[in-house]
Amino acid sequence: MRVTRILNRILIINLLKYKKMKLKSIIAAAFVILGFTMVSCEYDNYDAPSYVFSGQLKCDGENFPFDSNRGLLRVYQKGYGKVDGGGTGIRIDDEGHYQQLFFDAEYKMTLVNESLPFELPDFESLGAGKGYDSIAYHFKSNVTQDFEVRPYYKLKNLNAELKNGNIVATFNVEKMTNTVKAAPKIVKTRIWLSTSSLVNSGIKCTRSSDVEYIDDTTLQVYIPLSEYRKKENFVDNYRTYAFYRVAIELEGMNRYFLFSTIKKIENLPVE
Repeated sequence: MRVTRILNRILIINLLKYKKMKLKSIIAAAFVILGFTMVSCEYDNYDAPSYVFSGQLKCDGENFPFDSNRGLLRVYQKGYGKVDGGGTGIRIDDEGHYQQLFFDAEYKMTLVNESLPFELPDFESLGAGKGYDSIAYHFKSNVTQDFEVRPYYKLKNLNAELKNGNIVATFNVEKMTNTVKAAPKIVKTRIWLSTSSLVNSGIKCTRSSDVEYIDDTTLQVYIPLSEYRKKENFVDNYRTYAFYRVAIELEGMNRYFLFSTIKKIENLPVE
């Protein structure tokens, strides 16, 4: 009996020691978690970006139609022990409008390093493949700034009609003379159809063709109406209208095109 009592006492003492050690571990872990939480709060409690940079792409005083599926303006920021290598893109809508929030900090704004079918005098080209010059900003208040765009061609007088089961679009092109470089050759015409007024190069319902002139300044491009009805493009599409947009592709520039405004064609047959 005495031996049993001694063994039980030893067991109880060890259990108490274990519980104390476990409690200490729990307390220590709690302090570690609290420390991380306090550090996390310290990093997370910065002010949100609050200064608005906004504006419009302009061409001869009018809104410049743009492809909202592509980027154009990029912003870079240095500081905090690192360099912002990829930069941040500023989204531009189909009508050329942009708006972005920024911190109270120093930034540099430039263009994507791509061959573009237009020129922006504010961003001088540094040479083939070398990108464009940048503009420095330090946002301490809201900033509104428009950028002038000088396209190599203008697209005008767009119209479309249904002919023999095809939506046929015709439009005029005007070669511009105020660009630094000579206008490249037009190599393709393109058209997009959409069920909504959002029409850009990301739309699946599209058709491209080699340049087909009606006369020296008038181009034509078409797309079968059956493409608009395909479920791969739009599910259960029985609309009697479509939004459409055309563009021209210039030689050596197969990612960025010159776009028209967005228009609507109505009275389309369902069957």
